[in-house]
Amino acid sequence: MPVTQGTPLRHAIALLTGISGTGQISLLWVLELGAPVLGVAFAGCVYLMLALGLFGVSRFALFAAALMPASRALYAWNPLPVLEWEQLRTVVDLIIALSALFLLWKARHRPTH
Repeated sequence: MPVTQGTPLRHAIALLTGISGTGQISLLWVLELGAPVLGVAFAGCVYLMLALGLFGVSRFALFAAALMPASRALYAWNPLPVLEWEQLRTVVDLIIALSALFLLWKARHRPTH
């Protein structure tokens, strides 16, 4: 039987990703405009698109939610100028990535018959 709606955890991940993306875009109004802040705002746009995908049922969205925030957190791509905000962003990225990996593993090992 095909899955037609997401789980509450998947919706929570989508909501957290959307909040993270909105926060990254809102830094355009908080910090001095420059290349790092524009990069963070672009990443926020990608996070918002990812959040929209997570509200669906696609496994690709889970894969992307596990890959993109984890790689951003591990490689510290485009860090924020304020250390505390960067630490919060990294923790949220890791929560998103680990939760998406858990849901991807759970979806992969779900019986199909």
